[in-house]
Amino acid sequence: MMDGMIMDRSMMVMMCTMMFIGAIIVILLVGATIYVVVRLLMKKCRVVDRPLIMLRERYVRGEINDDEYFRMRKVISDVK
Repeated sequence: MMDGMIMDRSMMVMMCTMMFIGAIIVILLVGATIYVVVRLLMKKCRVVDRPLIMLRERYVRGEINDDEYFRMRKVISDVK
């Protein structure tokens, strides 16, 4: 007995089912939040760093000299 109420089997099953559904909802919300944050961080990283990565690759391959590299890097940094 709990506070004068008797909990029968159907009430216990209903409470367990509600707790299970609540746990699933919480897990889905946390998972969706993590997914969105990771996607936004990855997108930001790709958009911001991609021009600099390409510039470094050209510099390493010898396609541009020091002056061109530093000039282009300054332009890319100013755009950000």
